[in-house]
Amino acid sequence: MSKYLKYLISYHVYAGTVAWLLMRLCGIVLTIYLACHLGIIFWFGKNSASFTTFLHISEHPGIRILETFLIWTVCYHAGNGIRLILMDLGLGIRWQKPLFVAIMMLSLILTIFFVYLR
Repeated sequence: MSKYLKYLISYHVYAGTVAWLLMRLCGIVLTIYLACHLGIIFWFGKNSASFTTFLHISEHPGIRILETFLIWTVCYHAGNGIRLILMDLGLGIRWQKPLFVAIMMLSLILTIFFVYLR
């Protein structure tokens, strides 16, 4: 086994690393969503018949699952942004892991709330 592979297997993943990675992934997902959203509005917003067709497509259960994931992505990205602001101000540096867990739980709770709200 190579030295690099041993290093990868023994690597300890910290909460800050996971938070950083999820923040970047959520940012990419939100950017892709924004581009798709603007494209769909442009494409289907031309007349009422095509928009009605789009509304029927958006009722598909797979789309609902993607919407739920999108809601979680927005909640996590916003919560982690607030956590990063606190870190930049020097507040909560010692509580990085508990803040990360709290943001994950709050994101999940808000996602459940918003999904059942619609």
